[in-house]
Amino acid sequence: MSDEVPLDGEPADTHEAIMMATFSALRKHGYPGISIQRIADESELTKSTFYHHFDGKDDILLSFVQYMREYFERGYRIESTGDPVGDLRAFVTVSLGEYPAPDGTPNPEARLSTYLELRAQAIQNPAFRSEFTELSAALVRNLTDIIETGVGQGVFTVNDPAATAEYLVATIEGINLQQTTRTDGPRTMLQESLERYIRTEVLAEDVSF
Repeated sequence: MSDEVPLDGEPADTHEAIMMATFSALRKHGYPGISIQRIADESELTKSTFYHHFDGKDDILLSFVQYMREYFERGYRIESTGDPVGDLRAFVTVSLGEYPAPDGTPNPEARLSTYLELRAQAIQNPAFRSEFTELSAALVRNLTDIIETGVGQGVFTVNDPAATAEYLVATIEGINLQQTTRTDGPRTMLQESLERYIRTEVLAEDVSF
């Protein structure tokens, strides 16, 4: 995973400052309560600065979705280490937000919650849907590469790496949805079920996960 966390620290430019303010406003007010004024309140920028860079609230939110999509696509990509079992474990760990957040940065669940709240808007927003479709495709491609490497090394035994990757990504996204929208915290049980599937359906015999 990339070490770059784009939602903390000092913004590199005005665009990043607006994106960080949008994240803060979404965390505070939720998607239905968002407004340009509330975004501006989370920054040191004037409201007129926002209108200089964007046509309106919808334009800002689409830009933020693109920003988040680029973050997840870049930050969640697992580069090959030559150990596909370890790479698969890393993919699952990172995708489920099971990693420590640097001091002063939004915790992984905060980022996932915002991501899922925006993804829900894709039901009615074709532009959002296009961005999230692209993100899911990128995650599936990355995981497919990992699985194909494992099949080539004889440590994975799946007939269709792409279909397996699609299933695993969908399952991980489902776990994240359940964790962020329920009060009883089912992550541990669901993650154990996911790992059991990987051990029985993906890994070759005598390969541990």
